[in-house]
Amino acid sequence: MFTFAIFGSFILYLVIGAVVGRKVKNTSDYYVAGRAAPTLLIAGTLVASFLSTVSFMGELGFSYDGYPVPMLFLTLFNVCGYVVGVLFFGRYLRRSQALTVPEYFGKRFDSKAVQAIAGAMVVVGIGLYLVAVTQGLVLVLVQLTGLNETLLLVIVWASYTLFTMLSGSQGVLVNDTLMFFVFTVASVLGMGYVLIKAGGPGAAIEKLSALAPKPDGLAWHGMTGEANYMGSHADIVMYCVTLGLVWATVVAVSPWQSSRFLMAKNEHVCIRSGVISMAVLAAIYLFLTFGGFAINAFNPAIDPSEVAFIWTAQNVMPPVVGVIAVTGIVAAGLSSAASFLSLIGFSTANDILPVLLRRGTTSAESVSAVAATTASHNGYASHDLADVSGETVRGSESAEAESFAADEGTRGLWASRITMFVVGLIVLAITAVASPAVLTIGYFAATLFAASWGPIAFWSVRSERLTARGAGVGMICGFLVVGVLNSATEFAGLTLPTILDPVILGFLASIVGTWAGNIGQVPSEAGNAFRRTLLAVPDEDRDPKDLKLTKIIMAICGIGLVFCSVVMVVLYAIPYSGAS
Repeated sequence: MFTFAIFGSFILYLVIGAVVGRKVKNTSDYYVAGRAAPTLLIAGTLVASFLSTVSFMGELGFSYDGYPVPMLFLTLFNVCGYVVGVLFFGRYLRRSQALTVPEYFGKRFDSKAVQAIAGAMVVVGIGLYLVAVTQGLVLVLVQLTGLNETLLLVIVWASYTLFTMLSGSQGVLVNDTLMFFVFTVASVLGMGYVLIKAGGPGAAIEKLSALAPKPDGLAWHGMTGEANYMGSHADIVMYCVTLGLVWATVVAVSPWQSSRFLMAKNEHVCIRSGVISMAVLAAIYLFLTFGGFAINAFNPAIDPSEVAFIWTAQNVMPPVVGVIAVTGIVAAGLSSAASFLSLIGFSTANDILPVLLRRGTTSAESVSAVAATTASHNGYASHDLADVSGETVRGSESAEAESFAADEGTRGLWASRITMFVVGLIVLAITAVASPAVLTIGYFAATLFAASWGPIAFWSVRSERLTARGAGVGMICGFLVVGVLNSATEFAGLTLPTILDPVILGFLASIVGTWAGNIGQVPSEAGNAFRRTLLAVPDEDRDPKDLKLTKIIMAICGIGLVFCSVVMVVLYAIPYSGAS
């Protein structure tokens, strides 16, 4: 039953890609879904891009190991990044009308070099994250089907690569939203059933508080004893605050989150989606963290802990709920993989190759330039076509320009698809030889953007004194410091105190690098002129009805967060206090 459901979801996945792909006509459709996505699709893709096998396997495994409350505290920091991100960066990003986040940086600093640097970071950082997600999907399928790991790797890779090649951002939006509903139901039903089966929320808390193999697993600081691998209480607090702020920054500015706002219909859609995503993820993680630890009531010795959710779906949940739960994990992994691959392909085609090939414009700008050049040949400017005598001449010139631009757009679209396929092959090769480390690689890749992009993203909106060289040096310094130190701590045995976490050092390095790079430089007037255009609220976003609806949605989400807090007190704090 599990195998049938999983491969059925793969087929549905490809069908969606084929159907949506037929509607993709140009690079705007392919990169940013025609900039017409409503709130439901943007919120769906924001949550789907956040949740992946890293969440359902790595983070749930962390909760199962004995750290559910620290994981929840960390998450509360994380989800605040949605509101901070959309208010201080995302809505300005949308106003830029860029095709990718690196293109925004290129326009803001009037520098193709900065655009290419940011694009290269997208390829490397998200490429690593994609490897982690793919590894997680393969682990799930091996556990469920028993098929050959290499065969499953090829199947998984081919599914999300073909889907992304065909449908681009439009397919990712539709699929992410469908998958969002699937794994939301999976997490609520699956983990809710586990809690009920363990005795109900209150009774389960009392029972698990006395769990001998993982003492104090429900305490605010997590498990104690010999098996504790997180250190002292102070270390736990520092870990939660540090990584929570890091992930809040990741959520605010990382390309797989902030790029979603480029597809939004208007600015209100951006704000509503950010607030909804914050509330939905807060509720989902209540189930994932406490449900993850409740699995210990049935088996406290699952090894590795990353397959705890899968073991539970097979051995504890009713078959129907188990199938939905496992399909939810696969859905989360596939949706994230497609999102990540699309971003890698888009940045390669739009931000890196034009610089390597010494092209002065992005693919979209090239189409406009070709149309304008064609329309103005024989000495006529495009706006003067109406003054050329003879309706036939005017009609033929305009038709020729439109036809040529359409042909150029089609060629650019297929060039992007071919680039996507080549990038996908590279990811496949790396995944095939890399050792499985879903949570480690996922966190490592995500923190690269917090350090390298975090300061630059917010400064790019707020400051006119930032220069292209300052931005480029700051990005590179943050990226390298985090990359080198994280690699040394994870794979070479380097030990650093929590206060000197690689991400903190990388963030500081980015700030110092930006300051040093700015010395002796004069900001680009074109870049600052572009920045000033971002500060003006578009007329389309001044509608009082839109503003009223946005306020209502924000109020509802606020009430939802208060309700989550009440649930925590009634179903966790009071029962745990009594048991202690």
